[in-house]
Amino acid sequence: MPSWLITGANRGIGFSTVENLLKDEENFVIATARSVSGPELQALAEKHPKNLKLVELDITSQESVDKAVEAVTPLLPSGLDYLVNNAGKNPQPTTSFEELNLDEFADEITFSTVAPLRVSRAFLPLVKKSEFKRIIFISSVLASSHITFLMAGQFNAYSVAKASLNMLAHKWAATLKYDGVTTAAIHPGWSQTSLGEGINDWMAKYAPQVPHFPPEAAADNVIKISKALTLEKTGAFWHFDGTNLPW
Repeated sequence: MPSWLITGANRGIGFSTVENLLKDEENFVIATARSVSGPELQALAEKHPKNLKLVELDITSQESVDKAVEAVTPLLPSGLDYLVNNAGKNPQPTTSFEELNLDEFADEITFSTVAPLRVSRAFLPLVKKSEFKRIIFISSVLASSHITFLMAGQFNAYSVAKASLNMLAHKWAATLKYDGVTTAAIHPGWSQTSLGEGINDWMAKYAPQVPHFPPEAAADNVIKISKALTLEKTGAFWHFDGTNLPW
C-alpha cells in the first residue's frame, strides 16, 4: 500500500491530490494543513476511514512539524513513499519589483524554501525507510528563467521563490540519490485556484493557448509524474505533460 503525505491539503491542488489518490484503495494518504477541521477534509475522512488520516501541520513551525512526525510515525511502519511539498502562497502576484513589500517578499521566500526543507528533512528518515523514497516539490513553470522572462511583470516574487525551491530540489538530489531518494520539482500546470488567479487577464490577452486546468486535473498531473519518477532522473524539473522544463 503506497503511502503519501500532502502538505497544504485543505484546498486547491493539495485537496484535489488527496481526493484523487483516494480513488485507488491501495493508497494510504495523510492529509496535512494548519487546520484540518474544514468540512471537505472531514467529509473525505469519514468516507475513507482506513485510507485517510488528517494531521495538523504548520510548515512554518518546527514544533508543529515535529509533532506531525511524531503523530504519523506509528501510521507508517514501512515508511513514507511520497512526500508532496504542496503548500504555497502568492501574496503579491502582479506587484512590480520596485513596489514589492520586502517583508512579505522575505516571508514568501522563507515559506517556499526554508519551510519545505524543514518538512522534508524532518520526514526524511521515514522516506528513506519506504519502498519508493520520493520527495516532491510543487513548483511552477514561472521558476524557469526562459519562461518567466517572457512573462514580464507577472508573479515576480512568486517566480523568484519557486526558482529558489527548484535549486533546493536539484541541489539536494545530488546527495539524496546515494540513499536511493528521488527528488523532483513539478509544474502541475496553470490551475484554476486562488493562487493562480492573479494572471488571468494577462494570460487571456497574451497566452490564450495555455491550458487552464481545474485543480482535479492539475492534481492528476502531479500524481502521474510522481509515480513515474526514477532515481536516474532525480533532481529534474518536470512539466505537467511529463517532459522536462529548462531551468
